[in-house]
Amino acid sequence: MKILVVDDSIFVRQFLKKYLIEINPIVELDFAASGEEGYNMYTEKKPDLVITDLLMPGMGGQAFIEKIRKTDSKTKIVVLSADIQKSVKAEIAELNVSAFLNKPINRDSIQFISGLIEG
Repeated sequence: MKILVVDDSIFVRQFLKKYLIEINPIVELDFAASGEEGYNMYTEKKPDLVITDLLMPGMGGQAFIEKIRKTDSKTKIVVLSADIQKSVKAEIAELNVSAFLNKPINRDSIQFISGLIEG
């Protein structure tokens, strides 16, 4: 499985790398620190799963997801964000994401992502 993690926090990227490799040691991981970089990697790598933050400098996660959804309605997308406003969640839900998980990341978040990787 190919996974793309897009988050401006190096801590989150390292945390996810550690746990995603524990879940599945043969998973193919790529990382980006912004929506622009993430979209370029997405078009190049065609991942099976995208995990993205919303609030990032430059192109944010919502614009990144919207660009993906213009041409691809099937790639699984998980949003990890500290922005828990109902209006934001409603807008993101309309983009056909697999989940909106709150930061900070915890065991439940990792278990959910694990289910997407294994299933």
